[in-house]
Amino acid sequence: MSRAFIFLILLTLSTLLIGVTTSLIISLFVCISILGLWVIYQSFQQERFLSWLKNSSYKTSPNCYGVWKLIYSSANSLLKKEDLQESKLRNNLLALRRVAEVMEDGILIIDNNNYILAINPRAERYLNIRQEQDSGSNILNHIRNPSFVEYLLRGSLNKTIIIEDLSLDKKALEFKLLPFDASQKIILCRDVTKLRKLEVEKKDFVASASHELKTPLTVIKGYLETVSEIEINEVEKNRMLAEMLLQTKRMDALINDLLLLSKLEKSYPIKNNHQTNISLLMSELSKLSANVDKNQHSINFNVEDNVFVSGAEDNLRSAFWNLINNAIIYTQKGGKIEASCLKSEGGKAVFAVSDNGPGIEAHHIDKLTERFYRVDSAGSWESKGTGLGLSIVNEIVKKYGASLKIESQPNIGSKFSIIFPPINTDV
Repeated sequence: MSRAFIFLILLTLSTLLIGVTTSLIISLFVCISILGLWVIYQSFQQERFLSWLKNSSYKTSPNCYGVWKLIYSSANSLLKKEDLQESKLRNNLLALRRVAEVMEDGILIIDNNNYILAINPRAERYLNIRQEQDSGSNILNHIRNPSFVEYLLRGSLNKTIIIEDLSLDKKALEFKLLPFDASQKIILCRDVTKLRKLEVEKKDFVASASHELKTPLTVIKGYLETVSEIEINEVEKNRMLAEMLLQTKRMDALINDLLLLSKLEKSYPIKNNHQTNISLLMSELSKLSANVDKNQHSINFNVEDNVFVSGAEDNLRSAFWNLINNAIIYTQKGGKIEASCLKSEGGKAVFAVSDNGPGIEAHHIDKLTERFYRVDSAGSWESKGTGLGLSIVNEIVKKYGASLKIESQPNIGSKFSIIFPPINTDV
């Protein structure tokens, strides 16, 4: 039974009692007065309740009695629940926004008429579109590439398209159109420039490796066909066998370099605690270079005592010998070659090989460490090696946190330096 109903019963009984003891007019007057006061009180409470709701001061409800205390308590509970849900929703939206901001993929939300509704920061950078300025504009006004226009107008849901050179920085972007709801769609865009570059490098590598292997195989095949089909004298046969052996060694060197390069590329940069005395290693390489060069050049070794670096000796030997051997191969007879091993300021060790050979033009230098890259100049470098030596050097250098510096001037000479970081003495 509600309190209002009890109040009305008591008011009726009180009125009857007054009417019996006094008069009917007095009882009606008392009843109307009490009801009037009750209505005024309820109106006051209603106004206060509405004001309390509007002012959002429900954290502390006013003092009241009866049904209004229950109303305030119930409203307070409901508003606190709503506040909690709103806070959770706000936190979820903030979390989703942060996720969208750090995602590698760009995200655009468009309507069925291709007007932009929302865009995350990654897509802004990829497409040079701004949320504040361009929201509400048609996406086709910003991306006018014919392939993209056809792709979007066709509505190819869940299918991808790659567009290259879309932006000023010549990025390759992959787009994917996804359904969102009845009136909206999502466009995902991803930077695939590196992947496309790797694909091109892979194709170039396969073509170059095939060419490098085909050349000696062609020579060997030709000599074998000659020996099997034509009678030749012993001297000519021996010459052919020597040439086939030379070409076989060339293929063997190429395959060994490919295997070493593959092994180095798969390994991660390491902090090697093994220290190698490259001063002693240089003594070994000095003897090797003398045997290979056979006094065709003037080779000088400038070695400081007890120069240590962090790294495996076999890797360092391979890197150093590649640079020395390149200088021997590509420097004209009678030229000068100097290999040095010195300490620099700050505890860094520097291994360097310089020569007065034909030198290299500036536009080739950044590409020298690419696999099978050769300088196309009849007077400079010829195809005498496998084309992988500097790629191997570069991978070894990166593996041990060192850096490769190449300096060269045409008709003056070249200098290749490996700068090693100071040895880390921390255990």
